[in-house]
Amino acid sequence: MKLLLTSAGISNQTIEDELRKLLGKDFEGQKVLFCTTASNYEGGEMDDWLIEDLEKLRSLGFRIDVCDINGIGKDNFLPRFEWADMFYFEGGNTQWLRSCIRNSGLEEYLPELLKTRVWIGASAGSCVLCPTVCNSCQDLFDEKIQGFSTDGLNFVDFQFIPHLNNESFPKIKIENLENASKKLLQIDGKKLYIVDDNGAICVDNGHVKFVGEGKWYEI
Repeated sequence: MKLLLTSAGISNQTIEDELRKLLGKDFEGQKVLFCTTASNYEGGEMDDWLIEDLEKLRSLGFRIDVCDINGIGKDNFLPRFEWADMFYFEGGNTQWLRSCIRNSGLEEYLPELLKTRVWIGASAGSCVLCPTVCNSCQDLFDEKIQGFSTDGLNFVDFQFIPHLNNESFPKIKIENLENASKKLLQIDGKKLYIVDDNGAICVDNGHVKFVGEGKWYEI
């Protein structure tokens, strides 16, 4: 699998260059399925950065299909995923996105689809790839999680925390995460990567590395 777990999308040249390497080709004319499901749950001002992310993809030359997998059948969305060269899963509510991936039926097709496609996640679109989406570190985002799934897609063997030092998420500070990670490590023993809005974790067929131009931590 080729995965790019970002905090805030294609936020700098280094992340852009890494995505180009993962795709193995220039962006012009490449097809991206842009999934808005996580952000649709929250709404409001999240639309501002969703529009900015779409504009960024357009400026890079991508052909874009905007899709919300919630409430439409797989006969509608599956051909659109098959059409795409890349999946861009936007941010928002992580637990809601996880539940929709399961309930829509998309989950069973993702392992095969990702043999030949790249997944780039922004915030929730990255966190959903992890072993769990509800744990002592993830809970610092104060998302509404009652009744939602707590397990992640488990496509990576670590936990990912975005938005380090972002003013919109006042609890996402290294001292809070270091303390919360003690409980997380006791429960599942998974490594934790923390990145700010200029960072990302690249997974290229099992090889994991940090890319970006900001701060990051490994615990």
